Amino acid sequence: MGVGMTISRSAHDPGGSPSSVANHDADEIERLLRFFEIDQQTREAGRELFALFDPHADAIFGKFYQKVQAFAVNPHVTDAAIVRLKAKQRAHWAALLTANFSPDYIQGIRRIGGQHREIELGSMWFVAGYAQLKIIFLNLIVAAGFPPEKKDALILVLEKYVAVDMALALSAYDSVLLD
Repeated sequence: MGVGMTISRSAHDPGGSPSSVANHDADEIERLLRFFEIDQQTREAGRELFALFDPHADAIFGKFYQKVQAFAVNPHVTDAAIVRLKAKQRAHWAALLTANFSPDYIQGIRRIGGQHREIELGSMWFVAGYAQLKIIFLNLIVAAGFPPEKKDALILVLEKYVAVDMALALSAYDSVLLD
């Protein structure tokens, strides 16, 4: 079970207290990180990815939201909203790639899942949008002046982080948010 999923109550904690929910989330997230083999070296590479992406953030997210608008993915993505959304995207990717997986990051994932549900953004478009961003990020890695081995390593790290982030966000999509 991932972030935001309904926690089944046990004999040890029949009330499902907030602290037990936080512990469950932390345990499950740690398990997910181990599943994807996200260790200290991976976290350092994640910070390198953020350093590569950050100078291009405005252009990356501008291009992304232009495409979202062109395909009329959601009526809530207006010119006025894009300014705010680009800043939120940058903050989200900074939180992800700097890899603390802190309670603030987890709350952010819950909030994102809830907001996507509120604006009725279907999971199909969430995944499609995520894939578009990943393609843009992959192109930046490929175009960077790194040796091939470094590019390969960064691509693997990006894949791991995208998988963790998407898994956590999608788990919040169809769940009862626990706040």
